[in-house]
Amino acid sequence: MKFRLNEVFAITRSLPKLTDKELPIKISYRLLKFLKSCSEEMETLEKSRVKLIKKYAEKSVEDEKDDGKKKNSSEQRDIKVADENKDKFQEEFSILLNEEVEIDFEPICIEDFGEITFATNDLISLQKIIKEK
Repeated sequence: MKFRLNEVFAITRSLPKLTDKELPIKISYRLLKFLKSCSEEMETLEKSRVKLIKKYAEKSVEDEKDDGKKKNSSEQRDIKVADENKDKFQEEFSILLNEEVEIDFEPICIEDFGEITFATNDLISLQKIIKEK
């Protein structure tokens, strides 16, 4: 099944709330397997986001005087996108979020969930993985 990365992001925020509910074991298994696949995509997305932040980061005097030595983690500073690059960063990140990925998953029939309840916001995020019949 094809998903845009922004859909995967929304799903990974709502899916854990659903997996905490008492569900039939077959449904729980499918959802946990799907969550694992989504988490892997989010790890890759996060690495790309960090690369993009570094690309558009503020340059400090220390960066300009860098003698080529690697800093250890205690010496690394927090980096952020420079104000003048925020639009460029946002544009590239939006393009990335619209990329499609393939995740092996068949939507689950809403009836299979039984009598559990969903928050409307979570249901909006999860609507692509739930079908009516």
